[in-house]
Amino acid sequence: ANILLDEHGHVRISDLGLACDFSKKKPHASVGTHGYMAPEVLSKGTAYDSSADWFSFGCMLYKLLKGHSPFRQHKTKDKHEIDRMTLTMNVELPDSFSPELRDLLERLLMRDIDKRLGCKGRGADEVKEHSFFAGVDWQQVYVQK
Repeated sequence: ANILLDEHGHVRISDLGLACDFSKKKPHASVGTHGYMAPEVLSKGTAYDSSADWFSFGCMLYKLLKGHSPFRQHKTKDKHEIDRMTLTMNVELPDSFSPELRDLLERLLMRDIDKRLGCKGRGADEVKEHSFFAGVDWQQVYVQK
């Protein structure tokens, strides 16, 4: 992943080579890392928007916690198999995850865009208001305290 931390522990994102300006045109190409691409990205010829990023965020969060993508549990390297699992497999969340974390991941990894957290019209605000982030002072995060 191209997510870095600076000397103060603040997140920095690098390599925006696949970034899109959705105000100009919605992409149709299936680009990204297998195991992190949203179902709408994997659907050939289907236009998608930032909804795919929330799904990928859920995949990344899962990997940070478990050490692998939620769709690579069987350690397969076959890209077609990973894509098939992304489109069909129900993600198993460990009992060791808190109820708030389980709910956050379940809602980020929804295949149905209309039900996915972050995709109901308010984007990041929807995610920040989730109970998993209840103790986060987002204003302090923004000013990097």
